[in-house]
Amino acid sequence: SEGTRWESTGAGTYEIETVANAPQGTSVTVHLKPEDSEDNLFDYTAEAKIREIVKRYSDFISWPIRMTVERAGEEGATTSEVQTLNSMKALWARPRDEVAEEDYRDFYRHVSHDWADPLETIHMRGEGTFEYEALLFVPSHAPFDLFMREGRRGVQLYVKRVFIMDDCEALIPNYLRFVKGVVDAHDLSLNISREILQQDRQIQVVRRRLVRKVLTTIRDLKANQEEKYRTLWTEFGRALKEGLIEDPDNRDTLFEIVSLASTHDPAEPTTLAGYVERMKDGQSEVYYATGESRTMIENSPHMEAFRAKGYEVLILTDPVDEVWVEQVGQFDGKPLRSIAKGQVDLDTEEEKKSAEAEREQRGKEFAALLTWMTGQLQESVKEVRLSSRLTTSPACVVGDAYDMTPTLEKMYRAMGQEVPPVKRILELNPTHPLVTGLRTAHEQGGDDTAALTETAELLYGMALLAEGGELTDPARFTRILADRLARTL
Repeated sequence: SEGTRWESTGAGTYEIETVANAPQGTSVTVHLKPEDSEDNLFDYTAEAKIREIVKRYSDFISWPIRMTVERAGEEGATTSEVQTLNSMKALWARPRDEVAEEDYRDFYRHVSHDWADPLETIHMRGEGTFEYEALLFVPSHAPFDLFMREGRRGVQLYVKRVFIMDDCEALIPNYLRFVKGVVDAHDLSLNISREILQQDRQIQVVRRRLVRKVLTTIRDLKANQEEKYRTLWTEFGRALKEGLIEDPDNRDTLFEIVSLASTHDPAEPTTLAGYVERMKDGQSEVYYATGESRTMIENSPHMEAFRAKGYEVLILTDPVDEVWVEQVGQFDGKPLRSIAKGQVDLDTEEEKKSAEAEREQRGKEFAALLTWMTGQLQESVKEVRLSSRLTTSPACVVGDAYDMTPTLEKMYRAMGQEVPPVKRILELNPTHPLVTGLRTAHEQGGDDTAALTETAELLYGMALLAEGGELTDPARFTRILADRLARTL
């Protein structure tokens, strides 16, 4: 029979009074400050601004938001009509079989601002103590800012269909940053902050479920829709491999998704499980090589013994590969082993026994040369030794089993982190004419020959260039090489 009026100027106090003969329902009247463009205070009575706000924050709530719109008619007459500003179509709240694919594609373009159709649509619902709906999309191509630090991350967060946050990083891990879509949580507060989201236990549960669903969807694509999977891996494979570092809880699922190039097939990539199935009898390690390109790795001296013995080697050319292989360390109980680190011994027990005497003899023959070269190149290498991995090249440069790789050193320095330079090991091929000739010249000429020292420098420089490394003094290397070539003419 009577109503209530609440009124406030916003200064911290308010007034309440009883009103007789008030109409049923609730009306809200807002008095706005005048527009001030210098202070970013907009004209919130402007039709365009009202439409923008409703579209952004309330487009999907289930009640209509109406506005009386006036238009100038003919002969100066003004007409008015009531228009509904919001679509009220929350696709994620409807069963999938009630939504057309074209509606999904339109919605994807709305949330992602992408011109292409999505590669895959993921529609899921969570029930129980914490209810939510999610509509996620895997794009068909990578955005330009996928690997930029300031790039957009996360999905849109709604609470009861009210828009809360555009890029909610708390719901999707960084390695799945290419996933677009919305999550509508039913039990969150409308004024929740980014800081609270990161600590919220229920949000963490939703995050884990979303990640598992996305990864299983990708795994199913790999098993059943090869063409889609190839597109996905080409566009987002580098980002997905970051998950091997960031997300150990889902590492087994990621191993099923990850495709890697290998020497087994020049065109078709392989999985780690496929590599293990093809391992030779007696092989206990998964061999891999890292570098800037497949061509560089395949032509590297480190590959010679593996190619000669028929061992498969994984070819890893993405910068992230340098990190995840070190952090993961093993797959299915098999250690991941770089072919450019440590000693390599691919011989069988019988081959070792038959060659033992020859190795001992070579060790004695080359002992003086190796000691001398280690002294001459001590500024660049920690040791010079005979190699068991070379078949045609005269020398190669390798690291100790636990040394940082040169590529990883470059990555840290590019990020502004100074790391101490790591000295590596120079390995010589005792059957190569250049090495045997150097040994003979050293035996005849002693330790003080300048020409021998230059030959040792050239040998080290050649080994460094063969693996794609950088010379510390390119001018000196080219001068020595030019002098040597001139003497042959």
